Amino acid sequence: MRDPRSTEYVIDVHHHVGELSLGTGADGAGEEGTTIRPVEIHEQMLDSFGFTAACVIPGFQYDRTDGIANTRRVNTAVAAYRDSTPSRFPVALGTLEPLHDAEACRIEADRLVEELDIDGLAWHTRYQGVFLSDGRMHAFVDLAVELGLPCFVHLFAESGMEAAWSLLDLAREHPDATIVALDGFSGPEQTRYLMDIAERCPNVLFDTAICFPLTRPLDKFVEAFGSERLLFGTDSYARPLLYNTPSVLHELRSSDMPQDDLENIMWRNSVRLFPQIATHLNLAMDGAEISS
Repeated sequence: MRDPRSTEYVIDVHHHVGELSLGTGADGAGEEGTTIRPVEIHEQMLDSFGFTAACVIPGFQYDRTDGIANTRRVNTAVAAYRDSTPSRFPVALGTLEPLHDAEACRIEADRLVEELDIDGLAWHTRYQGVFLSDGRMHAFVDLAVELGLPCFVHLFAESGMEAAWSLLDLAREHPDATIVALDGFSGPEQTRYLMDIAERCPNVLFDTAICFPLTRPLDKFVEAFGSERLLFGTDSYARPLLYNTPSVLHELRSSDMPQDDLENIMWRNSVRLFPQIATHLNLAMDGAEISS
């Protein structure tokens, strides 16, 4: 058995912060602007897995008793988490609640950009009360395009509310949007649908989280569509630790794909999507390397 290969960097685009319930008293969230969880705990987890950095996303099982006030606190907290250690957490994604008043969401979106300098918007619609293709989600994607932000959406195979067909509906209606589908490879049947979506919708990128490895779907994706549309992700929490080891990392490193493709997936594509990563991490690379 040959030794798995390494890459220059490993940047994980799919880390949630909080204990599966960001924004509740149980997870240690304090007043607006405070750090959610001691960042050192999260850094230790990155080091144990050999990750260079991670993009942070809210946990979506947070308390919603006070409506938009809870969402504002969650967004403030995730931005503060990024700002506390941008060399390890260079990107923070905020969220908007589909079941909140549209005008309140618009005001919060403006705050996300103008005050928090948020890097993108993310949703996990099965926790937010709507199907991924709900009309309110279409409105949010329009808003994200207007604000120049990418959209991250979850596509968990066991959830009808996040079914692959709903991603296709969303992506076809918004060809100018950059949509990142998270957890898309989480089931073998859904993986087949993803291949069709990738062919039809060039504006959709996919992360590798919870990839069901049978039949080597990531290798097949790269063979069919190239490596530029895959982002390394693990769907991790710092606490509780969900993995003994991120198996998709070893699956990718043990693959037969060319080294350039592996570098694209593990870090270059995330830097293309979020150029600020290169600044925060002081990555030693030039424009030619990024665009290769």
